[in-house]
Amino acid sequence: MVSRRNYFTITVILFVVFFLFQFTNVALEVWNDYETNTYIVNMEELPDRSQVYRVGEGDSETSVTGQTETQDADYVPKDVVIYIGDKEDSVGKVVHTWVMYSKRNSRTYESLEQFENKEDEESLEQIEMIVIDPVYIHWEESREIGCLEEYLDLGIHLVFSDLPDVSVIEGNQRIRNLLGIRTVKAEESTVSGLHLYEGFLLGGETIYKSEDEEENEKRQDMELTFPWYTLGVGTKAYMKGIVEDKTVKLEEYPAVIWRKSFETAYVFAINGSYMEDVTGLGLLSAMSAEMDHYELYPVVNAQSMILADYPGLAEENEEEMLRLYGQPISGVFRDVIWPGIIAVYQRNDLGLSFMVSPQYDYGDENLPEKARFVHYMKLINEQSAEAGLSGVNISGTPMAQKLLEDEKFVKEALPDYTFTSFYGGSLTDEEIEGALESDFLSGVRTVVKDYDGGSEVIGYQSEYVTRQSGINAGLTHTYRDDFRLKSVETALGYSNVLIDMEQVAYPGPGEDTWEDIAEDFDWNIRYYWKPFRSFSRATVSEGDEKIRKFLALDYKESRSNNRISLEIENVEGPVWFLLRTNNETIEHMEGGSWKRMEGNIYLIEAESKNVTIELKTDQYVYIFK
Repeated sequence: MVSRRNYFTITVILFVVFFLFQFTNVALEVWNDYETNTYIVNMEELPDRSQVYRVGEGDSETSVTGQTETQDADYVPKDVVIYIGDKEDSVGKVVHTWVMYSKRNSRTYESLEQFENKEDEESLEQIEMIVIDPVYIHWEESREIGCLEEYLDLGIHLVFSDLPDVSVIEGNQRIRNLLGIRTVKAEESTVSGLHLYEGFLLGGETIYKSEDEEENEKRQDMELTFPWYTLGVGTKAYMKGIVEDKTVKLEEYPAVIWRKSFETAYVFAINGSYMEDVTGLGLLSAMSAEMDHYELYPVVNAQSMILADYPGLAEENEEEMLRLYGQPISGVFRDVIWPGIIAVYQRNDLGLSFMVSPQYDYGDENLPEKARFVHYMKLINEQSAEAGLSGVNISGTPMAQKLLEDEKFVKEALPDYTFTSFYGGSLTDEEIEGALESDFLSGVRTVVKDYDGGSEVIGYQSEYVTRQSGINAGLTHTYRDDFRLKSVETALGYSNVLIDMEQVAYPGPGEDTWEDIAEDFDWNIRYYWKPFRSFSRATVSEGDEKIRKFLALDYKESRSNNRISLEIENVEGPVWFLLRTNNETIEHMEGGSWKRMEGNIYLIEAESKNVTIELKTDQYVYIFK
């Protein structure tokens, strides 16, 4: 028997547990300020497009306001990047975007001869590198090859965004010497995978090949067919093809990305089309870091996971949902998808944003439910996540009509809530800008769009609204996706993974269910994003603030012995930089903090206008790498 004393004790304990449980729920309800958006700010207090660092394209430096600066005695000209090619083609746009992101200046010429004629107007000592589209070089003219050799003698690095035709290389020893090619082993070869070596892009060594045939078929989309070049002395390979023939020595494997060392400069070569999209941003950053004893450049420092068109708030596609899941879409989103998303979020270091879709189909009679909207807004706020609005629908409903219906629904459910982020998907710029004119979206400060294959990752959609491209799809992750991810992280310290949940609500014929793809989704995030956990998690609107600072900031840096001095201009801290060194480590820092990313790559947080970084090494000597 239980004594009266024990019975009383048990009763008290049960009462305390019940009280604590109830109190926790009440506290969550009281303190959950889901009815207002904490990301609302005064837009006039944020940097806008007029403050973006402008790339100098004339004879003098151009300031962030687009006006010519008066150069004082202490003025140090920016490094200049010369591009030989068409500035409107894909590579030209990548080069121009990278120059803007890295706060350099650029000049574009459509031929080497045109650049030579302008040399008197250029300070050759100021030119850091010449990026060359080989199509614009007259390889049959020895004079042009001689010019390239002279630029190397002057200490100007050369970057070939692709290579001339294999017949041109095979037929000219001088060109092979310039590019560091020893032999042309085959005009065309097909490899089984690619090997990216450690120390070039962030994320470390990677083998783009799997022994598992099913895995390889799912992920392999790299360029595997290309000319087989073997490298000569004085070269360093960053990526090579993997051949099946075990008798071929490693040094004979076909080169994909490499450099050739000359006495005063390098030639970098790319055997493929990797410079034609945002992958080129990271390649240029990595090459620039190889050109000197150290490299210090600004980054965004933001990682996001974006759930587009989720949650849906109307009971739609009922027949298909019942067939696939045995329950309506409300149950699928609540019982199947939400727990999986939150589990992935809590195991990783990406900020979380939901782009709510009140309806997918505005042409049917299924209306969104206010109680469901309030329920999800509470859940989202409990996770310190963000709720934005999706501008996408499957019924072809005009944007103006969709926004009117969305506004009526949201204002009835949460009268004081204002969205600060908007998902435009594949909508045109005109459609998005038209939507932003709506009073309902007057608080929107950033737009998320699907990546269109162009040169920009981040930028401005309008004067006061930023744009973020969804560069990685969460439901699939191929080897090319991973190479692009590493490149963008290298250039910007930024990434996002965009999961479009419309394809779960309205799956096409043969598409997998959420249960089929959730495990891959979880594994992709944990594995492929693991090397970048030193970067900060950010919601879309938190990322917007960092993007504005990144685009507006300018800086000056110099080095004396083992001390780097950094001066931040145009923005208040904190802002972030990557420091890449050659066998040096950080000993001390003032004006901010740092943490090691990998090897001798450090994430620098600059908290004040003036920062000093002291380096140490076992044997400190100035030599050309």
